[in-house]
Amino acid sequence: MRELKIFQRTAQWVFPFPNPRYSRLTRATLQRIPVWNRLGYRFWQGVYENFFARAMVEPCWQRRLVSAMCRWNLNLSVRDSELRRGLTPDYQAMCKRIVAAGHYYQSVQKPGVHLVDTAIDHIEPTGVVTADGTLHELDLLVLATGFDAHSYTRPMNLVGEYGLTLEESWADGPHAYRSVAVPGFPNLFMLMGPHSPIANQSLVIVAENQADYAMWWINQIRDGRILSAAPTDAATKDYNEEMKAAMPGTVWTTGCNSWYIGKDGLPEVFPWEPVRHRELLRAPELADFDVRIA
Repeated sequence: MRELKIFQRTAQWVFPFPNPRYSRLTRATLQRIPVWNRLGYRFWQGVYENFFARAMVEPCWQRRLVSAMCRWNLNLSVRDSELRRGLTPDYQAMCKRIVAAGHYYQSVQKPGVHLVDTAIDHIEPTGVVTADGTLHELDLLVLATGFDAHSYTRPMNLVGEYGLTLEESWADGPHAYRSVAVPGFPNLFMLMGPHSPIANQSLVIVAENQADYAMWWINQIRDGRILSAAPTDAATKDYNEEMKAAMPGTVWTTGCNSWYIGKDGLPEVFPWEPVRHRELLRAPELADFDVRIA
């Protein structure tokens, strides 16, 4: 029998979320009645924004319910006390990116599946050696190492006014004006820039709002009304200070070491509900920009 070993140093909370297959009838119906796709999209957007997103940014009943459902899911799904201990995180649900799955715990308990929560000491040609000296012989090792969530446009070398590079501007950590623009870099507009609501909103919606905002400025340039635009240092500083003041109420500051955390020890995410991000990008505040007229 083939065996699967899961090497895990930090457990993750698993929210019980069903993921059923679309039946042939459902697929055919959605093809014939496209409006149902839009209705489904808006329904789940509403669920996410009014339940999960709110739970992330403020202490509320939604946060307490998410935490309770994650704990219930673990306790009811895993009867073995030793395995349950290894699968129990030591932080609050959603402090790290939450896993939404319907069958994860069932899969972990299948015959031939073993959870290893001892630190890895080193890797040998025949397998993995953990800190307790045990050699776990393997035929195949899959590395799930994550990604650099703070790179954004890098490693591209972007140079702004007066020779200032983006690397120099972000020496103390990435920052931006309303997640889309940076002082000293005229006509630079980003999608998924610093402090985008990447945890508490769909990335598709975030990118659409940011693209609409950037297109407003691009159309001004294309139509010959302006030559360039960049946010002022003052407006950008005020915005970032306002975000920092709002961070303590979010779930990401409740005591875990996650990839959300930046150099200053604070999360580099959006500390408000998604509707606030849409409002901030609905129309430019011209007073917040240095604009050069054509």
